[in-house]
Amino acid sequence: MTRHRLLLSFFALTIACTAAAQKRPPNGSTGLRPFTTRHFVIRTNSSEAYATALGRKLDSYYTQLSSQLPALLQDSIEPFRISIVVWERQEEYQREARRNAPQLVNNGGYYDGATRTIVTYRYNNSLQLYFHEILHAIMGEVFKDHHFFRYSKPNWPIWFDEGLAEYFGSFEVDGDDIRIAARNKTKIAYLVNALNTKSLNHLTTLLTAPSENYSGTSMNLYYAQAWGLLDFLVKTPPYDVAFPKFYRAIRNDVDGLTAFRQAFGDDLNRIDAEWRSYLWGLAAMPSGWRELFNGLSIDEWTVHEGGSWTVEDRAIVGRGDENYNYLIKSELPYGAFTLRVDVQIERGTTGLILGNNYHGEYPYYYLIDLSRDQVTLRRAKSATHISTVEEAQPHLPQDEWVTVAVTVSGRRLVVKVNDQVVFDEPETRDRRYSLFGVYLYQGSARFRNLSVRSELPTPPAAPR
Repeated sequence: MTRHRLLLSFFALTIACTAAAQKRPPNGSTGLRPFTTRHFVIRTNSSEAYATALGRKLDSYYTQLSSQLPALLQDSIEPFRISIVVWERQEEYQREARRNAPQLVNNGGYYDGATRTIVTYRYNNSLQLYFHEILHAIMGEVFKDHHFFRYSKPNWPIWFDEGLAEYFGSFEVDGDDIRIAARNKTKIAYLVNALNTKSLNHLTTLLTAPSENYSGTSMNLYYAQAWGLLDFLVKTPPYDVAFPKFYRAIRNDVDGLTAFRQAFGDDLNRIDAEWRSYLWGLAAMPSGWRELFNGLSIDEWTVHEGGSWTVEDRAIVGRGDENYNYLIKSELPYGAFTLRVDVQIERGTTGLILGNNYHGEYPYYYLIDLSRDQVTLRRAKSATHISTVEEAQPHLPQDEWVTVAVTVSGRRLVVKVNDQVVFDEPETRDRRYSLFGVYLYQGSARFRNLSVRSELPTPPAAPR
């Protein structure tokens, strides 16, 4: 576990890559084959099957965006072909980034304004990264500013740029296709945790936040707030009909704070209160079991630290390397829940992850190791500070399906294997759980029937 590096910046992507950082165009990278789609040129050293599947999803995104974005802004958007460089491995991406954008080496990807190119690598598995950066490329055309010089203007509404990229970067799987502009569960979890801990910034602070607030320890919260404000404005009357007015004003170089007041009103305290109430309502969830995996794809999941993750016979198939390999998914925040999954251990160690999305805190909280002869409950405080809570020795047969259920409720954490209680430990954590996943350590395994259910009879009251 000491080699584990979870990029907290992964879900909050940096795009401020200036022309001065471009020492060599990514398009000139050697070893990359071009694949042309309707709207994109993908250059990659991954397989043709991967490039074809990716191109189909990106074209679907672009088709939806080309109708939804003009309708939202009430402005025409000129189409143009976008170039995407996709390296197979993270280390290949990092070599490219060191030459062209050294400050972004540890990001999941970036948009190179000098060459109109998105640069990333395959095994982060994040469609949201592509969608986020494509939106930035399009808005670079709209504002005639692909190097984001506008971010340095006094009171430029960075929340608008980043909120728009996060809003249209959010998606849900719809059968074999995707639906964009969906609820962003990762951002909702950040926002609800911020409301609970009174760390959500006042609206005025967000409206005037400089670009440096979108990096470092505050980054995840500011990206979440930008998405939350954008989502609130475009879905709440009368702000929804005033949104194009705000957009036209900033396009005409009106100060961002002035443009906001002119479009939405002067009483920022009242709007702030309405916004907070709206954000809390986003966390409402229906009763019953919710599928985390639909049996068809892992497009809504995110790969960390490599490994091979595929779908076969309605199961997630994980093939690990010598490291820890993670596959995670964000959900709406749960105060009490049961997580259930069928696991088939083929070799080595596999496990389950329980965690949260909260700025400034390590996202993985509990790790449950599963191997043939031992189950271990571990508590993670950082990537290198992990302690064992309890161990048990039930027999988990290899190559056979077993059902693992984890319940957090009533200040207890209970782990069952095939309905037999393995652990029953105190659980005093106040944070809500919103991050669920599986992992491998020098092993391989299959996972199916992943689902979660709220154990709260009624949703908690909104914080005052």
